[in-house]
Amino acid sequence: MSVKTYTYCGPESLHSLIGQVMASLGYVGGRESRDVGAAITLRDDGSHLYVGCTFTDDGRSWSSEIGLLSKEDPRKIVKDCLIHWHQRFLGHGPGPWGTLIGVRPTKLVHHLFDQGLDEKAAEKVLTDDYDVAEKTARDLVAMAQLQRPYVTDRGRKLALYVGIPYCPSHCLYCSFPSRLIGGEGEDQLTAFRDAMLRDFDDLAALCRDYDLDVTSLYVGGGTPTCLPQPVLQPLMERLAKNFPNAGEWTVEAGRPDTAEEGVLTMLKGCGVNRISVNPQTMQQHLLDALGRRHRVEDIYTMYEACRKAGFSVINMDFIAGLPGQTVADMQENMEIVCKLHPENVTIHTLALKKRAPLFHHDLREQIPPAEVTGRMVSLCQSVLEDGGYVPYYMYRQKYMAASFANIGYALPGTVSAYNIEMMEERQSVLAAGPGGATKFLGRDGHTLEKVYMPKDVNTYIQALDDKIARRRRLCAIVYGGEDI
Repeated sequence: MSVKTYTYCGPESLHSLIGQVMASLGYVGGRESRDVGAAITLRDDGSHLYVGCTFTDDGRSWSSEIGLLSKEDPRKIVKDCLIHWHQRFLGHGPGPWGTLIGVRPTKLVHHLFDQGLDEKAAEKVLTDDYDVAEKTARDLVAMAQLQRPYVTDRGRKLALYVGIPYCPSHCLYCSFPSRLIGGEGEDQLTAFRDAMLRDFDDLAALCRDYDLDVTSLYVGGGTPTCLPQPVLQPLMERLAKNFPNAGEWTVEAGRPDTAEEGVLTMLKGCGVNRISVNPQTMQQHLLDALGRRHRVEDIYTMYEACRKAGFSVINMDFIAGLPGQTVADMQENMEIVCKLHPENVTIHTLALKKRAPLFHHDLREQIPPAEVTGRMVSLCQSVLEDGGYVPYYMYRQKYMAASFANIGYALPGTVSAYNIEMMEERQSVLAAGPGGATKFLGRDGHTLEKVYMPKDVNTYIQALDDKIARRRRLCAIVYGGEDI
């Protein structure tokens, strides 16, 4: 798969919209000369806004331009024009998503439900106003209906995300700025641990001061379980003490070379009840090429250890569209899932991001075409749904021509509340640790007031006091009624 870049010339006020639309079509913005596949121009002569584009591929070029009256709202028209023009350039009709863009399509369905529409009426809006395919519309509405109990009447119930940006090695496809655990000294890890504990304590104080209740907790990364146990265990014990009402507590133990039996026992003892085992694929040659540095056998060993430890929900992640991956590989992955029978399975599609090593790697040329990846995704859906799994949350994937979605599947009664709450953004979400984003749902019930923690560990430690003060100020405004 070749991810193409695009150029844009026009008003800055529409730059973000253009970026969203082009990402949904599989293009990344940038100044690189490699694989420039689209040039978008918007110009205003005072009476008309002219929208123009040129798509290029393998020496073939296609251009179009349209003039809009300046009084018209340009955003929907610009979006629809670019999507339809791209379809004409490729020579096919509307895709399953029609003109619906954005990473959270079920948010629109919830908005329609809020207005009093029933399921059939919501489907009709999706198909008529956004050209969404009928099956896609039905799937979106069914998923949103399943989510409703988790996103309505939340009051002062919150979710908490904890970011631990350490990994044992860098995976080729990953763009997350994690640090290698082997390069950290004891003093650095101690400083990180102490900062995290201070972060946890301040969040607990906020909850006490403003009568907030953390009901779901997610410890992600990176790979949290790669931390030495003297660093990881105090963090888990403090979370258990500070947030005792978290009925769902997930820890990502995605690398089986990091989650020894003693670590899993410790996590379960602290109260973790959902654990994520993320093989990504079950073929050794693919794991080796991706830099995973563990054996397929290690995945089975870890899975059995998780069962023995007694976690009530095990999640397994897989990626479709890896370099050199075939439909037969994905078929084997799903056969293994059916045998192991984890409660949750998440199917991702590969997103080729500029910060990932794969973006400039020779293996980039071995990424399967979108059509092949689409067959993998369809196969997963068919096998999982036949096996009793239900799709319960999703987010759209950027930078792939087919604009696939990442979909979480669950056996009945095992959905992850956190995944729904975080994705739908209908309640506040607290965050601790590097790269975390606290999002306070504003008084209007729609606006999100955000505080971002720095992604770099050292910068996070240095900026923690200022970020805590900013977080406290926003919390006082949203939940304490203080003036802005």
